[in-house]
Amino acid sequence: MLKDRLLQEPVGAGFKHIFYTMFHPVNGFDQIKWEKKGSVIACCAILLMFFLTNVFQQVLTGFIYNTFNPDKVSVPSIFLITMGGFAIVYIANWAAGSLQFSEGENRDIFITLCYTLVPCTVFKLVQILLTNFASAELNAFLVALMVIGYLWSGLILVIGMFYIHQFTFGGLLLNLFLTVVGVAIILFLLLLGYSLVQQIITFIVTIYNEIVFRL
Repeated sequence: MLKDRLLQEPVGAGFKHIFYTMFHPVNGFDQIKWEKKGSVIACCAILLMFFLTNVFQQVLTGFIYNTFNPDKVSVPSIFLITMGGFAIVYIANWAAGSLQFSEGENRDIFITLCYTLVPCTVFKLVQILLTNFASAELNAFLVALMVIGYLWSGLILVIGMFYIHQFTFGGLLLNLFLTVVGVAIILFLLLLGYSLVQQIITFIVTIYNEIVFRL
């Protein structure tokens, strides 16, 4: 069953649909919802590219614009932040949709969130490339480039959630608000769990040291 859904649309057709949706979001998300367009495998490729772009940003950005130390880049940390952040948003939006009894399916939510990453990822890649040739005077242009990318991604997100969940405008705003709240709650629980694990480890190490010392 899962394999059939993953292979429901060829990967090549999935990439074509991504390109189509970037410029025709209403029709694109309508097709995802009712015609089951979109490839999960192609979306996984988007996620991989999103992760690699964030690595490239720290390693390949031009010297004038690079605020990171290339020698101290932590690929596992970038992977955790990008993939973990995506997973948290996905879970939060799924939970918000469930609370609102929306019509959005897990597959559709996943595809929509992946499509949202496309504009900002593409524009970030272009920005990284240009920083290796642009002078400091063009900083405003590079910033404007990324603003366009983020606004485009925001537009894709809003239209996608509207069609996938079949909300009214008020329901959409509530869903986005609940998603933000859900992300905050998940981050708080993760931080709390991390702190608790640290305290347990410290307690165990302290007990062990006391036993060793007394022996």
